[in-house]
Amino acid sequence: MTRSPPRSRTLLLFVCTFFFTAGLSTTAFAARCTPQAIVNCERMQRNCELAGGPPAACERGYLICMARAGCDDP
Repeated sequence: MTRSPPRSRTLLLFVCTFFFTAGLSTTAFAARCTPQAIVNCERMQRNCELAGGPPAACERGYLICMARAGCDDP
């Protein structure tokens, strides 16, 4: 078996790295704010308030939920 020259191995490594990072970047952009994400965050806030949680803590949890979902602050 013959070994490939170092240049072709470097090129292969570059191509693999390029497609791997391209895949990672597209998944980062896929985290867009959806209507279902907003409903889930609002439901979480409402459940927190109904359970007797402090309003400030419920609001903070809501804002964290919205940020994780990729939504802008209301």
